Amino acid sequence: MRRITKILAVVDTRKDQQLALDRASQICRVTGAALHILAPNPKADGESMVRLEALAEPLMAEGLEVYLHETWNGSVIETIIHVRQMERCHLVVKDAKLTTALQKAFSTPEDWSLLRRCRVPVLLAQDNSDWTNGKILAAINADPRDHYHSVLNQAILQYATDIAEEFSSELHLATAYPTTMLVIQDKGDGWTDKDYYEKHCREYAREFNLNEDHFHIEPGPTETMIPALLKETDAKLLILGTHARTGISALAIGNTAEHLISEVKTDILILQPKHHMIPLERELGR
Repeated sequence: MRRITKILAVVDTRKDQQLALDRASQICRVTGAALHILAPNPKADGESMVRLEALAEPLMAEGLEVYLHETWNGSVIETIIHVRQMERCHLVVKDAKLTTALQKAFSTPEDWSLLRRCRVPVLLAQDNSDWTNGKILAAINADPRDHYHSVLNQAILQYATDIAEEFSSELHLATAYPTTMLVIQDKGDGWTDKDYYEKHCREYAREFNLNEDHFHIEPGPTETMIPALLKETDAKLLILGTHARTGISALAIGNTAEHLISEVKTDILILQPKHHMIPLERELGR
């Protein structure tokens, strides 16, 4: 979070409650980042701009660096992607959009499309609770035999530890291991999947200075484990990764992050592997 210097908050000026703007401004206060407020609007007029300016006025009065954007590029997602690229923002914050099962069956939900296309982390706001002195749940896949997930885990834990430090939060780590061990995975050493996962989590504990008392290593599936843990820990933020699959692979395999969006009611920060996200060093150097 320390290297994030520009945040894009997506708003709907017709709404009374602005969860994404509230969360983005909270992060800006802690990090000192500039705040870009975007209202994707195909029918912008003087009245809509007045409403947008009214949202920004108290934030500017308290000293935040604020920039306003009211524009349209064919769709909400295209508009977000365009403005993010033009302004080189390092984090996108928007309200999570509730999608019914019927809508999912016939179209790709808006938030899913954003996750698959955005080259920077996306924070979906669903709650107005203060993160300060709260709890954060970082969900990883701690299978040491899965290099792809190991790369994704690094991104998740780096962001999680930064946020926990910035907001004086208690960081919890969660991973779900398979309930059965495939014969092909048995190397004859007598270790179970749980043993492998626990060992890998201890390695992360040493690397990121994590408290092992806050580890939750339980049998899967992840889609069931995470919602239950959020209730148990009362975490204010869930951090997890996504493969951001598209096309046939997305239909056949799906993404855990996408399915969890509709299952949990807390804020969710979604990351992709580092080589998929734009390196912040390159962005900041421009």
